[in-house]
Amino acid sequence: MKKLFARITSMLISAAIISITVLSTSVHAADAVGFKPWTGDNNELNLGSSISTTETGLQSAYSDNPALNNSAWAHTGDWYTFKNNSLADVAVTVSGDSGFAPGFTVWATGGTEFDGGTTGFGGELSAAGFGTPHSFNATGAMGDAGTLWMASGNGGNVLEALGYAVSGPSHTIGNGWSETIHTGANDISLTNTFENGISGSTGANSASLVFNDLAPGWYAMYIGGTNNATAGGAFELHISAVPEPETYAMLLIGLCLVAWRLKNRGKALNNVAA
Repeated sequence: MKKLFARITSMLISAAIISITVLSTSVHAADAVGFKPWTGDNNELNLGSSISTTETGLQSAYSDNPALNNSAWAHTGDWYTFKNNSLADVAVTVSGDSGFAPGFTVWATGGTEFDGGTTGFGGELSAAGFGTPHSFNATGAMGDAGTLWMASGNGGNVLEALGYAVSGPSHTIGNGWSETIHTGANDISLTNTFENGISGSTGANSASLVFNDLAPGWYAMYIGGTNNATAGGAFELHISAVPEPETYAMLLIGLCLVAWRLKNRGKALNNVAA
């Protein structure tokens, strides 16, 4: 019961934030990045459904590029947006071929789709001398150096960075935006507004994150290679939404109540007929 109450409270808070973001727009956004298509042009998730796509990625578009001091290069990786229509556990998986070591980040944008951000917003320059989003911070919180071009209230409409996964090497010092890049699955959310916990795993050619109770709304993600020593290659992106066990339990209870009422109604009709 406590968990159900917490989920309902989280839904209400998320709904309020989404409503606010629908009413507000960024005056700076200028489509700094574009988005790749999904298979069947379907980027909406419903309970029990999944969406997917395939693409080819460069070896160090996400991290491990020495020319950018290991930071991400927005124009060489792949951007996607998707809409989650129901509260659900959502699994995001990127599986690459033998030449691709994937990394990706997922951000929440609330009631509106990611607007693409603004090139060079705020005049930020990385330690390697590049502006955004030619180089950007893919692993930091909104407001950190290298994120203003996409952050709500600045150059874009991203509300919160939720999590990232890296299958290549870690980089903790000397990076382009002083960000930390850790191998494995990483929860970087500052609140539980959009989810109630993040887990995941990585392998040599795969990376995944699972978002517990992902709130309805729009999300953006960026995918790229994380190992400059590899050749890059093809990958598949797969996202699925699985109802919580409590959802199944509530559905079962509802079906039992309907069956009980139908049974009692049948008995009443038989008694009247008699």
